[in-house]
Amino acid sequence: MDFQQALKLISDTYERKARLYPALLLLMPVVFLICCGLASDLTLPKTLCGVGISCGGLLLLAQLARDAGKRKEKSLFARWGGMPSIAIFRHRDDRVDAITRAKYHERMSKLVGGAIAPTAAEELADPMRADQIYAAWSTYVRVNTRDTKKYSLVFSENINYGYRRNVYGLRPIGITVTSMSVIAALAWLYINYNATKAISSPLVAATLVDLAMLLLWVVCFSPDWVRIPAEAYADRLVEAIDTLPSKATKK
Repeated sequence: MDFQQALKLISDTYERKARLYPALLLLMPVVFLICCGLASDLTLPKTLCGVGISCGGLLLLAQLARDAGKRKEKSLFARWGGMPSIAIFRHRDDRVDAITRAKYHERMSKLVGGAIAPTAAEELADPMRADQIYAAWSTYVRVNTRDTKKYSLVFSENINYGYRRNVYGLRPIGITVTSMSVIAALAWLYINYNATKAISSPLVAATLVDLAMLLLWVVCFSPDWVRIPAEAYADRLVEAIDTLPSKATKK
């Protein structure tokens, strides 16, 4: 089972892009520093990487990235005013024009039994009840758009969202690891200069890359950065409503 999970981690597009890549991004500064500092002798790093992979290190990293992202998800939705794929159905949400929204409401009311579209006044009077209906709609659309070939745009945006959410979940660790890597790079550069009286170009490159990565972790990898694909995913979901079958797909 462990081998099959590891194989899926590499071959499955979602597992690889949304879970593995964020974890590998976390290690990039350290790996880059080691490669630059030991450019002439990579036996030890190669051995460590081989042992880590064979012992399920990649799978562990992917799971840690996924869990970190999921833990942040609730606070992200609260910050944004709700899950984007639910909020997009709201009358007060301006991402969809009123005519198109009315068409989506009419269609979803027919597809999901017992989830009749609330009016704008009903939504305003009881927003929690309205969101329960929109959540049922959102779930229905997600379940019926799992064909990754037919709904490739939905799948693509889901990957983008999963990747950014997991990167954001790793942000505290990423800042810590990258900061330590920058300090180590500067120390290594200083020690190497004292020993050789020459500035190591690879170590300078490593230091600059680590500094750039630290800037990304601190400035770029933010809730707003995660929200962009989250809303794009919601957009692709509602666009797929017109292509859904008239009767519920049996699972």
